[in-house]
Amino acid sequence: MKDLITRYLASEASPEEEKELLAWIARAPENEEHYRAYKRVFELSGQHYSRKQEDRAIDLDYEWNHFLNNIQQKTQPAGKVRNLEPRSYSLLYKVAASIVLLAVTGWIVWQYSGNDKTVLYQTASNTLTVSLPDGTQVTLNSHSSLAYTSSYNEKDRAVKLMGEAFFNVIRNPQKPFVIQARDAQVEVLGTSFNVLAYDSLQSVEVVVETGVVKLSVPAWSSEVKLEAGQKGIYSHAAGKLNSQVNDDINFQSWNTRKIVFEEQDLRTVVETLNRVYQANITVSAAIPAACTVTVTFDHQSLESVLRVLENTLNLTYKINGRQIEITAAGC
Repeated sequence: MKDLITRYLASEASPEEEKELLAWIARAPENEEHYRAYKRVFELSGQHYSRKQEDRAIDLDYEWNHFLNNIQQKTQPAGKVRNLEPRSYSLLYKVAASIVLLAVTGWIVWQYSGNDKTVLYQTASNTLTVSLPDGTQVTLNSHSSLAYTSSYNEKDRAVKLMGEAFFNVIRNPQKPFVIQARDAQVEVLGTSFNVLAYDSLQSVEVVVETGVVKLSVPAWSSEVKLEAGQKGIYSHAAGKLNSQVNDDINFQSWNTRKIVFEEQDLRTVVETLNRVYQANITVSAAIPAACTVTVTFDHQSLESVLRVLENTLNLTYKINGRQIEITAAGC
């Protein structure tokens, strides 16, 4: 729908697409709120760039900062636009300052509903690191979102997560940090941990790197306390909440881009690569039990990883669009 909204605002949507969008907007109030937020950013970007001479050389940093200032001035006194970390946007993002690239790279909007505004960070195929008002650092995985209100850190520190994120929370015993992840809740004072809570999954998982974390399901009045090196799992379908030792050393590889395999079987390797690279790798061949992998990858592309596995395990695979199928293994 983000792409469709963009084409509609740019007057590039077909009659069929326009009809589809209007039906989607009318379907739910939150859909209309999302549309209005996109339209607001689109209009502000147009007001800024309509005053620029098209044939003038563009100073990328100047244009991006000027665009953000323009938005901030026009949204006062409702609130302020929070700047993204430098690594979270590309040069095209800075030049275009248009809603389509904001949607692709990660965007922030204010939803105008009541006195307490909502700040929303959302990613598409990228990751995004943001700093919350109290200094807490959050890195969002792809296709994830993080939301909090403008009163964050005044009375409490509450956020809502959809997808996956790694949190490095600033300690504050007076104001616990609380994450709402679907119907589960994560509460900490100050620690670092990973939360996996995509809507497409049947569970919510929390892996603790440092400190102590409480994972609970308020509807059940049930909770588990997790220490460093532990994993908490809340299964929706099974109706279970439990803890265990975390044996996945690559739980944060999507963030660190460092992957370590120590005598891992090929199917486990494939599962990890699919998660880290958002890939679609399948295995259609019979894989011998002795076909294990011991290797470390550090900030390497998926293509490079596949070449190493191909040479090491004598793999045969074929690529069809985004799908990669392993058809034979000679190990």
